[in-house]
Amino acid sequence: MGNIIEAVHRQLLSELDRAGRADTVFVVSGVLFNILVLFVNWAQADSIADGRGNLLIFLLFTAGSLLVSCTALLALINSRRICTAVHASLQQLYTDQNVQQYIPVGLAGLGNKRFVLSFLVVGGTGLLAVLIPVLSMASGHGT
Repeated sequence: MGNIIEAVHRQLLSELDRAGRADTVFVVSGVLFNILVLFVNWAQADSIADGRGNLLIFLLFTAGSLLVSCTALLALINSRRICTAVHASLQQLYTDQNVQQYIPVGLAGLGNKRFVLSFLVVGGTGLLAVLIPVLSMASGHGT
């Protein structure tokens, strides 16, 4: 029975590790892409305001930013669900093995804070990547 419990424990920890690595990929990719979109579209906004820019490129990059940001945010939400389920399973496993007292209090809350911060970073950079160039173009002033 001990080998089965160890195998389940390893599997659950593996799921947490995979979720963490996936979160990192989505957050970094989302932020870097949104920064790229911000600079490209800011330059396009300046050109469009002067009558030289390409509105199609501007719209495609804006749509790309929305797509990448929404995808990253959905991945973070999914990862949060996975982590919540795995933490509940681990808590039950530790309770059944009578070792739950060794689990730090508030561990789930820290994971939730990490999720919120990651969500804000991706969502915030996506929002800025769309709003700054649009506001710049609307005011007629670019870079």
